[in-house]
Amino acid sequence: MLLQRILTAVPLGILSIWFILTQSSDALFYALLVVVFIAGWEWAQLAGLNSVFLRLVYAFVVLAVAFFSYSLLDQEFLPWFKLLMAITFLWWLFIIYRMSISDPKAPSSESSLLKIFTGFLILIPPILALVYIHQSADGAHWLLYSIIIVWIADSGAYFSGRKYGKKKLAVKISPGKTVEGLYGAVMATTVYTFAAALFFQLDVMQTAILLIIGFFATLISVAGDLYISLLKRERGVKDSGSILPGHGGVLDRIDSITSSAPFFALFLGVMVFNV
Repeated sequence: MLLQRILTAVPLGILSIWFILTQSSDALFYALLVVVFIAGWEWAQLAGLNSVFLRLVYAFVVLAVAFFSYSLLDQEFLPWFKLLMAITFLWWLFIIYRMSISDPKAPSSESSLLKIFTGFLILIPPILALVYIHQSADGAHWLLYSIIIVWIADSGAYFSGRKYGKKKLAVKISPGKTVEGLYGAVMATTVYTFAAALFFQLDVMQTAILLIIGFFATLISVAGDLYISLLKRERGVKDSGSILPGHGGVLDRIDSITSSAPFFALFLGVMVFNV
């Protein structure tokens, strides 16, 4: 299983890095539209839309809204974009709170209107956030930092959890995740963020702030992972899809980015990093 995950993740990672470093922000946006379409299809299933036709309609609607939302990145609409990022960040804080006080509902095949509408807030802001970072000064490198930190958090949590994991982090949502795994994720991303600060040639204050951003980004990325796990548990499925061998669906691969990307766009955007 681990080998299969690696054989899928490595080519995807290389392709993602190449695309970010060599392609324009417009090209990145259109590539992400493909991702959001597939994710919309998978989300429709988790939201309880059992009809293939309804899932397709939902995926196309998400795609259309994402496409027309691209105008929010124009200079005249940037205040609205930042407001959307702030709302999305607050929504994730609410999700974290709800997951901390409530257990998952019993598995059900019934549709949920709340989840149907929530999909737009979960799927669309992240792709706008990724493109916003990419089109900023030195944006390709800042975007790589924002994405790779999620990969490192996931790997750090996996390996430290396997070796040292004892105390469950959210046993009713994702039994495999442990507190020790979270510690490993934070330690790994802290080292990575410090190395990134050296790469970006940040001063002491900027480095300290970036370490704080990296710390909270790690936590909120775990929240994204847990939330998709919660939806799968409430739907009674193991994976959101089967398009990626060893990983499941697209949502299984981007779950942490859905929560961390708006966070990065919001907080890097108010820093002195010209983002």
